[in-house]
Amino acid sequence: MPPDRSFPHVELGHQLYPVLEQCRKAEVLWAKLATGNYDWLGVRRNGKYVLGRPRLSTVIADEPGPPPDDAQEPHRIESLAPLQRVPRWEAYGTAEEAEEVFRRLVRGDPITPLRTSGVWRARLVLDGRSVEERLVVRPLPRLL
Repeated sequence: MPPDRSFPHVELGHQLYPVLEQCRKAEVLWAKLATGNYDWLGVRRNGKYVLGRPRLSTVIADEPGPPPDDAQEPHRIESLAPLQRVPRWEAYGTAEEAEEVFRRLVRGDPITPLRTSGVWRARLVLDGRSVEERLVVRPLPRLL
């Protein structure tokens, strides 16, 4: 890329990413993001996810907290982003509460543990056992 088109020197009308790609399936989006070579740019009106390559955004190192204790936090939701090695988790007082929050998360309710846009593998853990895992995509604002 010529120096005048690099990220710090971007001007109106310049294309930041030499390669733009699209995919329709969330699993393909996850796989591409997990390589660390792509940035997720948004969703087109036709429902296709748009990615740019090579990645321009910085990958922030994860500060993993302590792992959950099945005896202390038996009902929880764990979430893992494509470039994370250790999932984040949030515990709930009852299995019913954890299930309800998980259902809202899968439906796209913004008032859940995942409050931002992104892609995660969300896992429902009840009584210390994984009972369901879903790929959750929270879209960025739609592109043209």
